[in-house]
Amino acid sequence: MLSYQHGYHAGNFADVHKHAIYALVLDYLLAKPKPLACMDLYAGRGAYDLRDAMAHKTGEAAQGILKLWSQPWPELLGKWRAVLEQVGGPNLRAYPGSPLLAAKLLREQDRLVFNELHPAEHRVLAESVRYDSRAHLHKRPALEALPALVPPVEKRGVVLLDPAYEVKTEYAEVAEGVSRALRQWSSGTFMVWYPLLPEKRHRVLVDKLLALTGRHLLSELVVGNGGEGMYGSGMIVLNPPFVLADQLRQLAPFFAPLGVDGPATLRVEAGPEC
Repeated sequence: MLSYQHGYHAGNFADVHKHAIYALVLDYLLAKPKPLACMDLYAGRGAYDLRDAMAHKTGEAAQGILKLWSQPWPELLGKWRAVLEQVGGPNLRAYPGSPLLAAKLLREQDRLVFNELHPAEHRVLAESVRYDSRAHLHKRPALEALPALVPPVEKRGVVLLDPAYEVKTEYAEVAEGVSRALRQWSSGTFMVWYPLLPEKRHRVLVDKLLALTGRHLLSELVVGNGGEGMYGSGMIVLNPPFVLADQLRQLAPFFAPLGVDGPATLRVEAGPEC
């Protein structure tokens, strides 16, 4: 299905959670001089205007990134903050999605691999990376692209998967796709985002992924009471940086203002081999 467009949700609490973790993972990988590959398989368009009709229709950015923008930011997220300001200006009029975040953080020797199936989103993304020699853009189903892209020639890097989960079966399909990819690239870092919904369909995904390896990290940001609609954001990282769990625990107060009827809570669980 191709009905989903992230412009309605850009900069919401789930983006804050997801991109904070993504920035921390990239920062850790970039500490070593060897090149790395950064693969974003549901890439979107790259940047989103927070003043346009889509953003105003939902108001999700106002309850997400804009709610945090004027408060003090922790040093751990300084590089992400710098990218946000570079793209959106001091008043954050635009929000950089994961492709643009990676492009701003990665170095000349690194490689960017983007995949986006939605025709309109793909066109915008293609134009935005047109002059970036590091970028390689694909247009195919993400779970079809995944086994063809790993392992990368660099042998180091990260894969980000954040589907919209428009179809119920997508949870199991993503889990199976990551399972196959991990067998092909056992040292790669895989990041899988999922929504927290009252139906709890994400459990099949979570249970499968956590069983793949003891080197895993689970983080869930809960902003509501779970009564109706999406009440939180989840992320599983396979082969995470060893510092990531402690970093996220330190950041729990930063996410607290995102709560709807009280402070948001951040759950962090590390696997037995982390």
